[in-house]
Parts: sequence; structure tokens; C-alpha cells
Amino acid sequence: MQLLESLKEHSEELGDGISPVAISDLEARLDIALPDDFKEYLKAYNYAEIFGDPIYSINPELEDVDLYTQNKNKEHLPYGFLEVFANDIDGTIYIRPDTGAVYTAGFGKPIAKSFTGFTEELLSQG
Repeated sequence: MQLLESLKEHSEELGDGISPVAISDLEARLDIALPDDFKEYLKAYNYAEIFGDPIYSINPELEDVDLYTQNKNKEHLPYGFLEVFANDIDGTIYIRPDTGAVYTAGFGKPIAKSFTGFTEELLSQG
């Protein structure tokens, strides 16, 4: 998958991936279904950095990048937006799990059609 190769090539640090059971558990706890490309990222790496900023992962020990901690009881989740990334330039980034589209905190027009598209666009800026 192009996403995984791009992350491998550009990420300063990669994780070892996480089990499909852990992904299913996260989906059940948040009552969402993650887009396939985001699940592939979690299965393959479960941690990657883009220009020093981490893509969120399933990692309860690191609350500031843990998908569950960053999304539970937050106002954006009931509206269908999952926080997955944040940095000083782009701000907070969200995926809409039902469509896979990626948004900024303004929640207007999507900035990418998919997590893969968002990642490739971000990496092309570096």
C-alpha cells in the first residue's frame, strides 16, 4: 500500500503495529468504524511521525496521542469526526469515519478524500 511505503520513507519513527483485535476494541468503545486505510496504518505501525508530529495511535500509555483518550467524551465525536493528528501549522485534523474524508477543525469542506490522500499531501510539502 502506497500509504505505508510513504510513511516508512518519511517518518522519523515508526511503531510495530497493533492487532486487529485492539482496533476492533477501539471501534467498539468509540462506536465507530474506522476507514480501511487508517486501519492499515494502525495494523502496520500504530505510530508514525510526520515532520516530528505523531499520527494518533492506540496507545493508552501516551494519552496525548491515544485515539481513545483524544476522542472519548469530546464534542466532535458525536458529530462523526475522529481526531487523528495535530500540529502547529495544520492545526487539529479529523477523519470522518463514515466517508473517510479528512477535515480541519473548521469542519467545512474536506481537505482530503482519505487519510492516505491527507498523508501524501502533507508529506509532499516537506
